[in-house]
Amino acid sequence: MKTILAASVIALMASSAMARGWGPPPPPPPVPAPEINMNQVFQGIQAALNKVEGGEDVNDVTQTALNAANLINLPDEELDVVAQTAAGVQLAANYVNFSEDLSEVTQSATNVLNSLTVESVTGSITQTTTAGQAALNAVEGVGSYSWKHGKGGYGSDDIYDVTQTALNAANLVSLGSVSEDLNIVQTFTTGQLAANYVGALDNVSKITQSATNVANSIGAITASE
Repeated sequence: MKTILAASVIALMASSAMARGWGPPPPPPPVPAPEINMNQVFQGIQAALNKVEGGEDVNDVTQTALNAANLINLPDEELDVVAQTAAGVQLAANYVNFSEDLSEVTQSATNVLNSLTVESVTGSITQTTTAGQAALNAVEGVGSYSWKHGKGGYGSDDIYDVTQTALNAANLVSLGSVSEDLNIVQTFTTGQLAANYVGALDNVSKITQSATNVANSIGAITASE
């Protein structure tokens, strides 16, 4: 009789402990995947300037001016929330001043703001640009007094083989895949100026100029990226 009573008491205590949560703890919940949130803010001035001035004969010159702010390049990553904000000014400028002959000059001026390259974003992308961009290239002959071509006088300058490239780009998104719930907001509320200039008083030949402005672009990651 005592044995039966003791067994009943043990069974009752065990069932009571289970009811009060005193038993073995439940397995822990799975650890959620980490969310990668990125917030980039640019507020200021970037100026990249190249200048060659006062030369008589100018030959074989390469000038590259580049400004870049708020860049994310993670082509194999998945992000959750990305925000990029740019305010201020970007100026990329190249200038060559000469007095006689000029040849073989390459100028490249580039400004980039808010660029995102990732495999995918699951939540949202917000890009806001209020920063002005100016990309400028200039080759200018000021003229000189010389006996070129057997006669003296001002303005005896020739320009040959000049390549100028000016590019401004703001709010660029390149994705490998797009989630159904992805929300993208791109806002551009400022100015872009891309300009190339060649000034001469005599012969000009073989000039290549390219001026490009891009704002609010969404596309796919290419193989080269």
